[in-house]
Amino acid sequence: MKNQLNRELIESLSESNNQQFLKQINNTIFNLMSMVVEGVSMRSPFIRAEKCVLLPVNEIYLGAVSQLSEYDYFLGVENPQIEFNSKNKKNFWKIALREFKASWRLGRKKYKKEKEARVVDTTIDKYKIADFRHDVVKQLAELLTPTSLISEHRQYVSIKGRDDFGANVKINIYVCVYDSHNNTFKLLNEVKNKYTIVDFGDRFKNLDYKKEPCGENFVKMVTILNALYSKNYNKIPNQILVESLVYNCPNLLFDKKDVYQTFINVINYVRLANPRDIVSICNANKNIFEEPLILGRGSQMEFSKIISMLDAFKY
Repeated sequence: MKNQLNRELIESLSESNNQQFLKQINNTIFNLMSMVVEGVSMRSPFIRAEKCVLLPVNEIYLGAVSQLSEYDYFLGVENPQIEFNSKNKKNFWKIALREFKASWRLGRKKYKKEKEARVVDTTIDKYKIADFRHDVVKQLAELLTPTSLISEHRQYVSIKGRDDFGANVKINIYVCVYDSHNNTFKLLNEVKNKYTIVDFGDRFKNLDYKKEPCGENFVKMVTILNALYSKNYNKIPNQILVESLVYNCPNLLFDKKDVYQTFINVINYVRLANPRDIVSICNANKNIFEEPLILGRGSQMEFSKIISMLDAFKY
């Protein structure tokens, strides 16, 4: 038996977000990270505030959050020296194997400590993206209250703090390399020793462009789909995919005075459309099955899950 998605539920889902709170969080993060970058620039000659970019990259850009949403930002620094220094020129697995063999041998040999010659390493390491990430953590620790929890990961820094940001707010700052010439970000995979290039293309321009003729109902459609998907699958859908689906809907389907009718129009269009004809919001020359930012999550499987979810409801 299909579940009923009635007008009351759809309208309540579309108004479930506190946009004022989201703006406050966004402003707080931008002000905080501005102070962080300024502080790091006083400690490192390789960091300049004007060469750093902070960008909200997931559903928080539109404010189309669900209860499972986290606040993801890219903190990009443009510096060729940092970019080159961050990649290890040596083979990672050879180094790991060599260190394993050395530790095994040392574990079996007994040395007399009094005869050991202690060698002090005075080598100065080159400033890397990992060093920038470490410095960001240090600055955050100085600026945030002791109740906030700051965790450093290989590609990002996560922050949780009820007193600083509010309840159930998790912020992820992905520290990466920025290329202003191509307007792309480069995330370093330290294990594989290579960069993953993230190119949002025309995404943000297209989102802003679509909001003009369609009004807030465009944002509300993304919000509703995120909420329904989160309820059904207990996770957030790929935002590039969801935004692409709603972006491809003709403007005349968006009734500015009726959220429920707009929702019916949008989901019927999405369910009946040929997915090969749905272009990526990042690049109009690629459909949703060709977009790299969707492929990482399995575009066809993700699309099928969204369609199955919509087919399971009664309208």
